Amino acid sequence: MGICYHGRKLGIPVTVVMPTSSPITKIQHNIHLGGKVQILGNNLMESQRAARLIARDKGLTYINGRDHPHILAGYGTIALEILNQLPIVDAIIVPVGSGGLIAAIAAVIKHVKPECLIYGVQPEMVPTFFKSLEMGERVTQPWHTTCGYAIAMPNIGVNAFHTAKPLIDKMLLVNEDWATLALLHLVEEERLVVEGAAAFPLASIIGNLVPELKTKNVVCILSGGNIDVTLMGRILDRARASQGRLVKFKVGIRDASPAYQKLFKLIADRGYNLLRFFTDRVWVENDIYKVEVKLVCETRDLEHALELKRLVEDEYKNAIFETAPFNDKFVCPCYIKKCNQSQNQKCSK
Repeated sequence: MGICYHGRKLGIPVTVVMPTSSPITKIQHNIHLGGKVQILGNNLMESQRAARLIARDKGLTYINGRDHPHILAGYGTIALEILNQLPIVDAIIVPVGSGGLIAAIAAVIKHVKPECLIYGVQPEMVPTFFKSLEMGERVTQPWHTTCGYAIAMPNIGVNAFHTAKPLIDKMLLVNEDWATLALLHLVEEERLVVEGAAAFPLASIIGNLVPELKTKNVVCILSGGNIDVTLMGRILDRARASQGRLVKFKVGIRDASPAYQKLFKLIADRGYNLLRFFTDRVWVENDIYKVEVKLVCETRDLEHALELKRLVEDEYKNAIFETAPFNDKFVCPCYIKKCNQSQNQKCSK
């Protein structure tokens, strides 16, 4: 996007090669900034190969948007801004994909303020830079979908790796749940719209991966706001679900108006919002006059969700709660622990 912007200002035509997995928002932004977009390749590696072939065949200049030395030099100005605005900084946490951003920031910081710590954060699903540092050489990892799609890189940059390798103090791996919670926090508490990758540094703090930084002056790099609207909705809903603020469950009731009225009144009287429901009249065992109602309700917090579970289970013995925080397949361990503690407190009362 930056190259498209300046290309248009300077009257230089720009062709951008993007993988098929690129969010529509990013594609449209490049087009609006005057770039000619070509969708080639299933991932960034394949797109880069295609871009090199186009540049060779048409006599164009190929620019690696993540590893070109001039690009890295531009990234380095972020470190200068940090030192200018917060000279007492003790640590900087950087989202890491192909490694260009952390390499540039580390090079500047370690030159000017060597005692400042540089931490890198990657998704657990695609730990390419983490594994490369561990092995001491560049490695390739399988690509996986992740909310931090901008840093889900199966390969890393040559310049980035060799620049960053001796300068990074620690690499961290963050799971999806903590990243979604961090994004939700940034939107709700900080009123900041960022892409999934930008939430990973904060996620490492929320997930208590850096307790040694508790009393330090820490900067988290929010690396961009290019998030697809549809994806953002999914991420925020997943985060709310893990906090117990979205609850999905199903109950069996008689297929009659009084039974529906009783169920919906139970939900409404305690301040729950019914977001959606589905009635299954076909795949129901035994009683032909019974239906299975599947509901998604919005709650205020975990305690409110626990109260909903207790109310529904007291009234409907066949109720099944399918999502976080009541199903450990879809929730962080921390919330399972909180859920159990809250339930034990309820029982003791």
